[in-house]
Amino acid sequence: MPIPGKVVELSELPALVPERATVAFGGAWFANHPMAAVRELVRAGRTDIAGLALLGSIDVDLLVGAGVLTDLTFSMVTMEAMGMAANFRRAGQSGELATTEVSAISLQLALEAAGRGVPFLPLAGPEGSDLVPLHPEIYGRASTSFGDEDVMVVRALRPDVAIVHASRCDELGNAQFDGTYGQDPELARAAAKVIVTCEEIVSGDRIAETPERTRIPGFLVDAVIEAPFGAHPCSHVPQYAVDAWQLLEYQEAAADPEAFAGYLERLRGETEAEYRARAVPGDRGAVLSALVDAANVLER
Repeated sequence: MPIPGKVVELSELPALVPERATVAFGGAWFANHPMAAVRELVRAGRTDIAGLALLGSIDVDLLVGAGVLTDLTFSMVTMEAMGMAANFRRAGQSGELATTEVSAISLQLALEAAGRGVPFLPLAGPEGSDLVPLHPEIYGRASTSFGDEDVMVVRALRPDVAIVHASRCDELGNAQFDGTYGQDPELARAAAKVIVTCEEIVSGDRIAETPERTRIPGFLVDAVIEAPFGAHPCSHVPQYAVDAWQLLEYQEAAADPEAFAGYLERLRGETEAEYRARAVPGDRGAVLSALVDAANVLER
């Protein structure tokens, strides 16, 4: 009996995310965020998602600005050299967005515990931090039968959905990364449902040629979506670099709520293909690819 494929269209993604689901978004800093998926959730008008982000940037800020998130568990949200994440900052300061701040290593271990199927994992810290008494639902203490002293532990965290962006997938969900992949494999192991957007869908034979690049095996994946430039304006090395021009345009809009309303109106009024044609025309894509090549030469 043949195994059914998992390939769906990007427009189907919002229906794959249950109402009031906790959704973990992959990527870190300005790299590999599943931006095509983020944009599609914005287009769908979702307003009921609990977000989870390790090192969020424009993905989180856009979701917050569009009203997609009801709350957010995070370790950092930053626009790096571009400045503050304006929508995130406004929503946090006004109390419009409920937030749970957890240290990066704590959040990583909480996800790893879920992926390993254990209720918690120990960590050396953050002893003395205000985060510990603020979040007794996350931090605890435990001892073992070995006779050692109590140690701090972090409770397993199992998102309802994880969305990550990969270099390529086959129709069974085997996901490969040519460059960095951060915590994405851990997100996939921890989540109850995994959606992978990718630059291209290829045959199983193509995946088998470089098995060492398969960081997320297909048995963990529920849906695969082909989304070229799906991390844009973030980088997806070695395919393309960060699009600083688009990030600056975003920052200018996000700084002013009225201007950002216009930014959202344009985004909601176009398909992902139309977005790609506008934001990543042929010459821009070639430049972003060339920037990666230039960086490789400079490193040598």
